[in-house]
Parts: sequence; structure tokens; C-alpha cells
Amino acid sequence: PPSRLRNEKGQDSQEDQTRMLSTVAKEYQVKQLKLKEVNEQNRKEALAATETVANLVTDPVTTNVSEVFATQRKLEKEVKGLQTNTSHFAKQTRQWLEMIDDFNANLKEVGDFQNWAKTVEWDMKNIASALDYVSRSDSHTPSSSFPPAAAAAGDFPVATAADDTPAAEAKSRKKT
Repeated sequence: PPSRLRNEKGQDSQEDQTRMLSTVAKEYQVKQLKLKEVNEQNRKEALAATETVANLVTDPVTTNVSEVFATQRKLEKEVKGLQTNTSHFAKQTRQWLEMIDDFNANLKEVGDFQNWAKTVEWDMKNIASALDYVSRSDSHTPSSSFPPAAAAAGDFPVATAADDTPAAEAKSRKKT
């Protein structure tokens, strides 16, 4: 029975084809699984390499940024210190200027006081000379006269009524 053989052959060949298809499908699934594993492994390696490259690139930058921030903090501390010192020196300078102004004012007052004292001294000599003249003119003749104390001391001469007399003029001529 050739037809039976064919059927059997056909069945056998259909079974063989199913087995072959099943084997091919399994092989395909195994290859796909291996391919997924290889792809996953490659993806992990690529991520690791990318991370390594990123770290290699960013580490120096991060280090430089850290150094910049540390330097900036130091500079800010220095600026605060300099501002404090500047403020202190400005205050001290103002105090010194006030002291110098006070000293100058006191020195001016001392000069004014010396001038006042000389004026008072000159006035006192003139008064003493006038009193001396008055007291001597009471005891002597009205025509006698002698120089006031201020004139004898070398200060400004004091003009008196007796200086206008002819006897006073004669005395002044004898001195010269």
C-alpha cells in the first residue's frame, strides 16, 4: 500500500517537520535569550564605561570647583577681616583728628593767653609808672619828671603831661 506509505511518509514527514520547526523555534529562543544576555551585558559594560568616563572627566572639574569654593571662602574671610580693620583704622583716624583739633585749639588758647598776659603786664607797668609819677610829683616840684617804669623797662613809652615841658625836652636831648 503505497498510499499508506505515503501517508505514513507524509505523517512522518509532517511529524519531522513539526519536530524540526519546534527545534528551530527552541534554537531561536535560545539564541534570542543568549542575545538578550549579551545585550544586557554590553549595556551594563557601556553604562560602567560611561560612568568611568564621566568620573574621569568630572573628577578634576569637581576638584577644581572645590578648590575654587575653598579659595572663595578664604577670600570672604579676608574681606571681612579687612573691612573690620578698615573700620577700626577709620575710627582711630577720626579720634586722632579730633585730638589734633583739640590740641590746636588749646595751643591757640595758650597763645591768646600769653598775648593777654603781655597786655596785662604792659598795662600794669603803665599804671605803676603813673602811680609812681603821681606820688613823686606830690613830693617834688611840679616841673620835675622822670621816665615811667615801662619806658625804663624798654617797652613802649608812656606819654605824660610832664614830657611836654621844656625840662623834659632838655633831658631827652641829653640822652641822645
